[in-house]
Formats: sequence, C-alpha cells, structure tokens
Amino acid sequence: MISKAVMTVLLTGFIAGILVTGAQMLRVTPLILQAETYELGELAVQHTHAASGITHQHNLNGVTLDIHLQINDVHDIQTVASTDSEQSWTPAEGIERTFYTLVSNIITAISFSLMLVAVFLLRGKPVNYVSGMLWGAAGFAVFSGSTALGLPPELPGMTAAALESRQIWWIGTVIATATGIGLLIESKTILPKFIAAVLIAVPHIIGAPHPHVFESNVPAELSAQFAVASLLTSVFFWMVLGAVSGYFYQKLVLESSRPLETVTV
Repeated sequence: MISKAVMTVLLTGFIAGILVTGAQMLRVTPLILQAETYELGELAVQHTHAASGITHQHNLNGVTLDIHLQINDVHDIQTVASTDSEQSWTPAEGIERTFYTLVSNIITAISFSLMLVAVFLLRGKPVNYVSGMLWGAAGFAVFSGSTALGLPPELPGMTAAALESRQIWWIGTVIATATGIGLLIESKTILPKFIAAVLIAVPHIIGAPHPHVFESNVPAELSAQFAVASLLTSVFFWMVLGAVSGYFYQKLVLESSRPLETVTV
C-alpha cells in the first residue's frame, strides 16, 4: 500500500505542477513581468529608502519567490546594478525562467499532495475525485484563502513588514485554520465546533503585520489584478490537486487493496 500511496503522490504532484504552471503563464506571470518594469524603473533615479526593517517580496500562490531588504542609503543605478549582480541570481527570461518555475511548482505540488494523501490514509475512509476536490478546497482555505485575508499576494516593488513577523503570522494562521477545519469536519458536538470557529478567527482578530509606511511604484490597479489572478490560480491548483489525488488514491490504493473475490462453483 505504501508504494501505491507514494505513486499517487508523485503522479499528482507532476500533473498538478505542470497544469498550474500553464495557468500561471496566462495571467500571473505577465503581471509579475509588468510589475518588474516598475521595480526596475525606480532604480533609474537617485532615491533614498528609510530604515525600518521594511522589505518587499515576490509572492506567488502563497510561496515567497524572492525577498529584497530595502537599504538605508542613497544610491544610483550603477551602484544598485553592481550590488544585484554580486549578491543575487535570477534565471534568465524565457525558457530558463519557465523551467525553474515548473520545477518549483512540481516540488510544491508533490509536498501538498503528500499531505493530502497522508490525511486520506489516516482517516481510512473511501476517497474519489469528488471528495478529493472537497479536500482540495480545504487545502486552499488553509494555505491560501485564510492567509490572503491578512497578507494578500504581492507584486515586486511593494513594501511589506519584516519577514520574521509575516512568517510567524502565516504559520500561526495555517495551523489555527487547519486545526479548526479538522474539528469542524470530525466533531459531532457543539463545543468542538465552537472552538474551531474561535481558532479560525483568532489570527484575523490579532491581525497580520504590515509596514508603518507603504511605498510602491506599482499602480494599485495592477496590484489588485495580481491578487485576484494569483488567488484564482491557487483555487485551480488546489482543485486539480484534490481531484487528481483523490482519483489516483481510489484507483491505486483503495482498489488494489481490496481482497479478490473468489468464485465458487
């Protein structure tokens, strides 16, 4: 059974990773490339960043692709260009960038597929592609929907609070939401359901960390378009992940573990 479960995880990860990469190419990636022109445009003139531990990041489907610490000094385009070339590396545009995006998405999909299949095994109940989609919806709620309420997807060139604070809030929100949804699904009485509702609400009552001063060259309309496109792509990713993992789990794990029927004459 374990080998069949591993095969389910790998097949699901490869299929979901490939499909979500194609979905990102439709809208998410073009918006990131457009935003990067604004980010690079701010380097063309001399400017100063105030020191406050503020960072900005490239955020795609809940995964931070790149973090930039803003520097408290005055610099021109020649200084920044040399610093970037020495301290950071980015894949070239075109095939190389698409390849690394694909690899990253496949690895991410395999990781999340592993969690879904582990839940299927622990619950020990029948699963198909329909119920798998429901678990995919739960995965979206835990890892994308709940966290986006406080920390929506961000384009390059946008400021954000300190990385450590955002990581702590994000991890706490994921744990609280996952626990809450688990209690809602498995519990039959009122008290656990009430505790679940409290757990889901607490991170948002506390609130996500945000910078004291917002600084961005990216138009607000472009940021809003990216947030919507990123979340819709994440919905697609989780629906595919849930449906495919449920399908292969049923075909490879459940059906292969059923005892063969004996025919008596």
